[in-house]
Amino acid sequence: METCGRCLNTSPAWDNLVCLGDYTFPYDTLLHKFKYQGHYWLAKPLARLLAESIDDPAPCLIPVPMHWRRRWMRGFNHSTVLANALASQLERPCLDKALVRTRATQQQQGLSRKARLSNLKDAFNIHGDLPSHVALVDDVVTTGATLTELCRLLKAHGVIKIDIYALCRTPTDGKQKK
Repeated sequence: METCGRCLNTSPAWDNLVCLGDYTFPYDTLLHKFKYQGHYWLAKPLARLLAESIDDPAPCLIPVPMHWRRRWMRGFNHSTVLANALASQLERPCLDKALVRTRATQQQQGLSRKARLSNLKDAFNIHGDLPSHVALVDDVVTTGATLTELCRLLKAHGVIKIDIYALCRTPTDGKQKK
């Protein structure tokens, strides 16, 4: 996986990013079905593919939290489903209650990077103690705003090393499907 220009200019808040590829076909189609059409069964094969790309797994996995209202409306947190499937593949625990989204924020989709960062300020909280090395699990890394805010919070609570396990990242060459 190549390093994008933004990461070359400014180091990201995390230590390691592992993803399958860009958010283009076929991943964009599969993720849309998984996330919005209730194709939960896709989590297992996608997690299996992602697990094959992870050389040295973190001791525990933490899904990116979703506010309870959005989870209720969607019926599930796709990151939690994915994190549990990936944790099973990697034989690691999934700490699905470690992070909580404490306030409902505007949907990130369609917001600029600056607006995303502002939107997420103080939107998350930590429950319990965490090891010094964790992995955050999400479906797509877009601007990295959500992950940056979560990394800031985790590091403030003593986490030293943070890996990101995501299925996709938005293309760095502007070929993202609209």
